[in-house]
Amino acid sequence: MAIAEMKKLRLLALRKDKARLLKVMQKLGCVQVVEQADEAFPADTLSAQKLEELQKTIGRLDLAIARLSPYDMHKPGMLSLPPGAGEDQVTLAEAGRGDTMKVVERVEEIERTRGELRTRENRDRAQLEMLRPWEAMDVPLDKLGETRSALVWAITLPQKNLIAFEERIKALGPARIDPVSRVRDELNLLLAAHGSVREGVEELMREHGASIVRFEGVQGSAALNLDLLQGKLKRIEEVRAQLQQEVQQLAGHLPELRLLRDVEALERSRLEAGQRCIDTRSAFLMTGWVPAEKAEALKAALRKVSPECETEFLDPEEDEKPPTLLQNHRVVAPFETIVRMFSTPDPRGVDPSFVMMPFWVCFFGMMVSDAGYGVVLGLAAAFVWWRLGDRGLGKMAFILTMGGLSTVIWGSIYGGWFGTTPYKPVLDPMNDALKVLVLCVVVGFIHLVAGMCMSAYLSIKRGKPLEALFDQGFWLMILVGIPLILVNGTLGGIIAVIGALGVLCTAGRRKKGIVGKVLGGLGSLYGITGYLSDLLSYARLFGMGLATGVIGMVVNILAGLLWGAGPVGYVLAIAVLLGLHTFNLFINALGAYVHSCRLQFIEFFGKFYESGGRDFAPLREDTRYVMMSREK
Repeated sequence: MAIAEMKKLRLLALRKDKARLLKVMQKLGCVQVVEQADEAFPADTLSAQKLEELQKTIGRLDLAIARLSPYDMHKPGMLSLPPGAGEDQVTLAEAGRGDTMKVVERVEEIERTRGELRTRENRDRAQLEMLRPWEAMDVPLDKLGETRSALVWAITLPQKNLIAFEERIKALGPARIDPVSRVRDELNLLLAAHGSVREGVEELMREHGASIVRFEGVQGSAALNLDLLQGKLKRIEEVRAQLQQEVQQLAGHLPELRLLRDVEALERSRLEAGQRCIDTRSAFLMTGWVPAEKAEALKAALRKVSPECETEFLDPEEDEKPPTLLQNHRVVAPFETIVRMFSTPDPRGVDPSFVMMPFWVCFFGMMVSDAGYGVVLGLAAAFVWWRLGDRGLGKMAFILTMGGLSTVIWGSIYGGWFGTTPYKPVLDPMNDALKVLVLCVVVGFIHLVAGMCMSAYLSIKRGKPLEALFDQGFWLMILVGIPLILVNGTLGGIIAVIGALGVLCTAGRRKKGIVGKVLGGLGSLYGITGYLSDLLSYARLFGMGLATGVIGMVVNILAGLLWGAGPVGYVLAIAVLLGLHTFNLFINALGAYVHSCRLQFIEFFGKFYESGGRDFAPLREDTRYVMMSREK
């Protein structure tokens, strides 16, 4: 339970050593470089240009990896760790950058070709759809049109207007129509007429909803052009199949692409950190934050690379807020994610992870409250944690593993095993509801007292023991004395009265005048109602635990009814048991997770927590596809 002490690093070194020093810092992963602005020193344009080129290269690699990944024959599983990469592999990746980028260029060429093929295919298919209705017409399409003495048009006409249109056309004189095909309610017709009746034909077409179909740039019959288009589409499919085969072959280069992508990303991180420094023609100045315990090791590593460099480690100024680095045992460390869900602690505050962890685990188990569910959840989460360790989802898996273990313990106490009670439980939420509710409130009381103790610890840590006594000590006497009255009325009463008098006399100490101080003390004493409402919040531990058991019981009853229906009922009963118990586990585990966090954030953190910090974000080997296994 600690927030790491931070030192401010000031590094002055030769500019020629900058790249090597940044690489050492990245390997150690313990320096957060701070932005420095000084208009007297111009920006490093060369580094900026290189950074821009790196961004483009990484973007190209990402796109190539995304295009090839669906064809990866050795795709890692969801629970697989990324492959390791040592110094030798990184050196080979840097040396083979040119060959790897040729693969990227070929992937880009293939994508451009695919785009062109899609455009041509869409165009040919559109033309195919346009020509298909005219396949039976043997008139060359380039011969359609009009001259001074005649006109030959391909037209479309609503079928309902055919008879009237045909009669009117015959009445005009030298004109005729021949049917070609029908598409739904539209007729495709060939219209031939003498040029002298053109105006009459156009007028009839307007009246009957007919329109001319133009075949721009098409020569020969529709059937001939359809054959040509089918051939083009077939060739497009053949080319596409060849490209697909080549892409599948190129997918064999995915390991090199992924490694180079991460190597380039590491260099990008170093360049971004270098951009935050102040550079001159021959030297540079860097400012950053370093955990105090890593300062000497960092200094030795930097001196080993650049003996001329000068390092200085300073304590933060009063008005400075260093980044926050939480340091906990590996068992507690995963629960830091829950703390960060609320907010990063202030660097001069306190890390609640160690104290919060047992309460969170306890609350989770009390709310899921079925030992059978706890076994399933714990084993599944433990498997994920075993495969991933502390990387990615591994931390969440460890939290759920601990929650599953707690669920087994509380489920055994409550006697719940997949909605059944195979033995007489120590506490039965159904029949001993009041006892279980009192137990939940008692656990909540301990939780609230722990929060007040954390607040007192923070005051003492800052050298203000009297504030700890006045603001938390007297309240603790009240909260402990009142329930103690039930055991020993005299002792409990004395402790509670002393605490109440202490609050009355000290809570208003910052107010002006005697009246203000007295009113401040009375107002503070009225705050005991807030503690009572806080205690009632822990009734959710009982309510959610009871809901889990009741739902599980209903599932078993439903399955039992189906079981009596013969062979089909057996299958349905098993399906109901597996499906609904899984759903019950999921929905109640989700609710337990949310409400366990809620009790920490509102009831516990509200007593002492000081937020507003920012996470320590050092320059480190942060990769996506590989794990750097270099010797630190």
